[in-house]
Amino acid sequence: MSTEGTAEQTAAEYIPEKVKKAEKKLEENPYDLDAWSILIREAQNQPIDKARKTHERLVSQFPSSGRFWKLFIEAEVNTFLFFSLVCMAETYSNIINYVIFTQSKCI
Repeated sequence: MSTEGTAEQTAAEYIPEKVKKAEKKLEENPYDLDAWSILIREAQNQPIDKARKTHERLVSQFPSSGRFWKLFIEAEVNTFLFFSLVCMAETYSNIINYVIFTQSKCI
């Protein structure tokens, strides 16, 4: 059983080689925009919980960059909008089911 947990953790914690190289470049030069762009592209494919760490590092390194703040805010807003739409869809589904249920009793 411990090997299953280890395999799942390894799969969940997989870090692409290009991200490792970008992190290494940032250790040498924290202002390397090429390395940051690799990390941001990778973060855009991650859930917001993981991507948030990268965005926070980016805006703390470049606090006056409106472009980087915009990326961070868009990621947060998109996540919020997605969950809002899911909740609205569930609500409308419940309303439709209620109407169908009550109307079928009237017929």
